[in-house]
Amino acid sequence: MRTLWDPAAHDELTARINQLTPESRAQWGRMTCPQMIVHVTDAFALYAGELSAAGKRTPLQYAPFKHALVYLVPIPKNVPTAPELTARVPREWSDEIERLHRAMASFLSQRTRRDWPAHPIFGRLSCRAYGVLAYNHTDHHLRQFGV
Repeated sequence: MRTLWDPAAHDELTARINQLTPESRAQWGRMTCPQMIVHVTDAFALYAGELSAAGKRTPLQYAPFKHALVYLVPIPKNVPTAPELTARVPREWSDEIERLHRAMASFLSQRTRRDWPAHPIFGRLSCRAYGVLAYNHTDHHLRQFGV
């Protein structure tokens, strides 16, 4: 199980992000590569509580469902996302890539944080769970664009 708390995992994702171009084509889904970068960046803001999204009361907030989806099951292709994570329009490519790198670095600086906000789908998550979710979500979208 990979986690963004592992510096090697962070370095791996960073290298993969740096392989993308605005013209990189999705292997599934409707997002363009710039839209995906904005989506992933905004997901980091959501994890940190800097962006809010409407929560949904679902069985996914309870074990064993939450545990399975965070730690065991790969994120399925074409899963709907919170509208708040697709609302922002991409700007200049280099600015968006830099913003994503800063969001990841900010997330990493919070490793000792104790008061993580509730996730809109999974509810309360531990620091460990957020590290795994952040890696899995970012990896999912990088695979979507072939890196």
